[in-house]
Amino acid sequence: MFNLIVKVSTEEDAFLESVRAAMEEYFGDDQRRIDHALQVSLYARELLSYIDADPVQTLAAAYLHDIGIPEAERVHGSSAGNFQEIEGPPVAAEILAKLNTEDVLASSIVKIVGNHHTSGAIDSTEFRIIWDADALVNFAPVLPGKSEAQIESVLQGHMVTEAGYRMARNIFLKDTESHKQCLTGHRPAILP
Repeated sequence: MFNLIVKVSTEEDAFLESVRAAMEEYFGDDQRRIDHALQVSLYARELLSYIDADPVQTLAAAYLHDIGIPEAERVHGSSAGNFQEIEGPPVAAEILAKLNTEDVLASSIVKIVGNHHTSGAIDSTEFRIIWDADALVNFAPVLPGKSEAQIESVLQGHMVTEAGYRMARNIFLKDTESHKQCLTGHRPAILP
């Protein structure tokens, strides 16, 4: 299913591995959060094979996008998205500082972490990839069992990249005729 060809240098790959390891260490024994971040990173990597974006920024943001959940639960008693967006940036910034991340890269990753539940908050390709990758994971437990029309409505209302929309249709509809309609233009225009 996954086309995992995304070109990064050996140094960039080592950095991404460090970010992944730091995320896993931060979440500790919360395997559900770790698995979610890893799944989002897999979808983000797949989307990067179709969408031109900075792979290091995108994949680091994929690993760290939910890093604010433990603090949100501790401080606010909730893991709601708005609390994640408040508590996540300081945690992500601290992790990235410990990894000696270049300021511009760290800033862009932290910005995605701090807005990943707010549609259209950031107009960057990397943000749109994280938005769709997170949705692909989050939709898995809620879309099965819904009608094709309900699924289509959710996908049309939420997905922001053409590649993400097509992946979602492949995953959740598995209807080749509907997929052909998508490819022939029976789909509202969405961002790359």
